[in-house]
Amino acid sequence: MKAFIEEWKLLISGKLVFVMLLVPIVVSASLGFVFKNNQLNDASVAVVDLDHSNYSRQLINKLNASQYIDVRYVQENEADPNLLLYNEKFFAVIYLPAGLEENRVKGVQSNIGFYVDNTVGLATGNLRSAVTEIIATENAMLAGSGLKGMGMSDSQVTGLTSNMLLQQRLLYNPTNVTLMTSVMGFMNTIMISLIGAATLTIVPRLREEGRLKEELQHSYGLILRVIPYAVVGCVSFFLSIGLLKQIGGLRFEANVWQMSIPFLMYTITLGLFAMVLGWSAANPGKASPRLMLLILPSFMLSGAQLPVAMLPPSLQYVSNILPLTWHFKFLRGMGFKGGSLKYFIPEVGGFLILLSALLLLIFILIALEKRKLAKSEDAAVVVEPVLH
Repeated sequence: MKAFIEEWKLLISGKLVFVMLLVPIVVSASLGFVFKNNQLNDASVAVVDLDHSNYSRQLINKLNASQYIDVRYVQENEADPNLLLYNEKFFAVIYLPAGLEENRVKGVQSNIGFYVDNTVGLATGNLRSAVTEIIATENAMLAGSGLKGMGMSDSQVTGLTSNMLLQQRLLYNPTNVTLMTSVMGFMNTIMISLIGAATLTIVPRLREEGRLKEELQHSYGLILRVIPYAVVGCVSFFLSIGLLKQIGGLRFEANVWQMSIPFLMYTITLGLFAMVLGWSAANPGKASPRLMLLILPSFMLSGAQLPVAMLPPSLQYVSNILPLTWHFKFLRGMGFKGGSLKYFIPEVGGFLILLSALLLLIFILIALEKRKLAKSEDAAVVVEPVLH
């Protein structure tokens, strides 16, 4: 307990506690405001109308009536779509060919060009869906008119043109909120930097101060030194998520007390992982660059940006040794989907296995450090009589 109290006093005596609390809060408030709009409505579109017919104008009006489409420019002569997309004035160009109305009357297929600027994919998802639905509706109306002309009833026409209706529900993140993906990954990267930087230097700091030998006499003391940073990090997580929920509208449905268990497990595991990485450094300055060995794999392999299922099988196994991988399982399953902790017993077990493995590794490092110190003392005892 003495080590815990000493580390806690060190934490609150300087600016680190304020940094660990305020930086995530400021960042979450800023990102919550920036990404408050979850989807783009009225995406600007240009139309090249080469048909110049009543039907082409009607189709343009129907496109413009969609909440996701804003037809801002109509050109009635040949144009290169690239020239309309270069300067990002429009997200897409719709190309209506000559003879569109005539082909519709004759029942001949017309090819409508739909050129989408996919360098801004997040902004064009709803746009693509809206255009697809409008064209599908137009095709169904044309087919229905032809079938009714053959003497079919309205119900028969509906059965033939819309025999199976797909009712789709996008669960948990229906509007593809950026806060639940990229922003949350960025927030966790910041938290890894703060907690990792503090715990990475614990052993090198004690070594530089000449107190490591004394600390090794009570092995649990080193582990207790991680707890203050883990507790402050856990509190900072909740404050940041609360701000994202209030300012940015983040969906967070977990029970706070249940969620505190995996959160605290994550911050403790993260602190122990960083301690292992920085163990052999001679001083804090040499330990600090090793933080990238934790940040980069966590960012790339934990599911922060790319789903773990899309990784090669070998890297999927590697991702299981990263605390952030397990953290995201709880964050998504409990936080975003509202699942109870009782449904995540296997994940709790996996987290505990990782935590136990890190504790075992630390005890092994402690034993090796004690042996190393003992050998250096024996060598000093042997050298001293020779010098006399």
